[in-house]
Amino acid sequence: MNPRRFWRRAHSRSPFAANTAVTAATNLTLAVLGMMTGIVSARLLGPKGRGELAAIQNTPTFIGSLAMLGLPDALIYYTARDPGCAGRYLSTASLFALAASVPFMVGGYMAMPLFLHAQDVTVIETARWYLLIAPIYAMAGMLTHPLRGSGDFNAWNASRLMVPLLAVCVLAIAWSSEHATPRFVAFGYLLSCAIVFAPWFSLVRRRIPGPYKPDRQEIWPMLRYGLPCAMTGVPQTLNLRLDQMLMAALLPPRDLGIYAVAVAWSQAPTPLLSALGLVTTPMVASAGATAAGSQRFAATLRTTVVLALVLGAVFTLCSPFAIALLFGSSFAAAIPASLVLVPAAAVLGVNFVLQEGLRGLGHPYAVLKAEVGGVAVTAATLAVALRPMGIMGAALASLFGYATVCGILFASTRRLTCLPLSELVCPTLCEMQSYLAQVGAMARDFVGLAYMKGRGLPEQT
Repeated sequence: MNPRRFWRRAHSRSPFAANTAVTAATNLTLAVLGMMTGIVSARLLGPKGRGELAAIQNTPTFIGSLAMLGLPDALIYYTARDPGCAGRYLSTASLFALAASVPFMVGGYMAMPLFLHAQDVTVIETARWYLLIAPIYAMAGMLTHPLRGSGDFNAWNASRLMVPLLAVCVLAIAWSSEHATPRFVAFGYLLSCAIVFAPWFSLVRRRIPGPYKPDRQEIWPMLRYGLPCAMTGVPQTLNLRLDQMLMAALLPPRDLGIYAVAVAWSQAPTPLLSALGLVTTPMVASAGATAAGSQRFAATLRTTVVLALVLGAVFTLCSPFAIALLFGSSFAAAIPASLVLVPAAAVLGVNFVLQEGLRGLGHPYAVLKAEVGGVAVTAATLAVALRPMGIMGAALASLFGYATVCGILFASTRRLTCLPLSELVCPTLCEMQSYLAQVGAMARDFVGLAYMKGRGLPEQT
């Protein structure tokens, strides 16, 4: 079967559906690779070593992400609006982020003993070296964002798989050698992020037009867009992780382990819903701040709401059987929390599309406002419900926090697009028929090409 032929046919019928499908498939592959590396690293290093690896990586990675000042999001937005200037945007963002990474690295180096005060000297020293992730993000990590901004989703998704595949190789080397230590694995991951610069740069040079000449006049508009995106990451992380952080401090380890299983199962609908969001920003931004951009955003949002309802219902009904089958009967206590967390994850998927759409319209501050409101509700609910209700209280805090973010985002979307709520959430009959027709056409093409390949028949053009 010729994948290129199948892709061309699918893309000619609906570029949005084809881009979403390939992005969802990549998200699923990344989730599988993440599960593999998580299991292997845990077995390889043991509980103590796995904890040291997390301590080495987590804080420097967070500092490195902050050091980018939201420029990756700005790069996607401005590339989508003006693809012909993508090379200039890329070089401008990369050089400024490289310069900005220096003070972040210095501050992180000095504060690392405070951040990791419970760890030994070797872990702190290795974490200081891991701060090199910041300039690596600036030079290598920045390269792939113009591909997404220009709508080149095949190349962008292919590039996303390189680092996780190299991480698997690092663990394989550590497993087969006598270097199964957190320090070796951490430096292997760091090297993996660095060596992809060469293939990514070659890929970008072929697909993104030049010249690659920095423009000082572009940096301030990019920062005005990027900084609120960077600030959004802090409350966004708290909305996602505050429950587990507090549980680690207040509840027994067994409760946290059961809750972690419920959270892991609740992420099952995520690959498809997040794929819709990843496609949304460049699609909306390419239309500019016009009625066409709002209509594109609304159409994607209607699709997302329908999918979130369907996937949320299906995975909620499957939760009692799936948790017992996948994780074992000893985790049966995770089932009640999963019945809350799966719908919460569906709401989170809608939130992601809303956020990406608002960024595509050029309104990142609306996303920041929603995340701040959500983390306030999450914290208040945890303060009231965590101790008396345990993991169910944590699950309800996630649901209430995500729902608050969703409500604020919908209010901002209505105000900025001037569209009624019904037009944002309710697909028309014609749209539903179109969705089914597109899925059916893609399925027929796939089956037809497979049949001709199996029979040795020539493919029809």
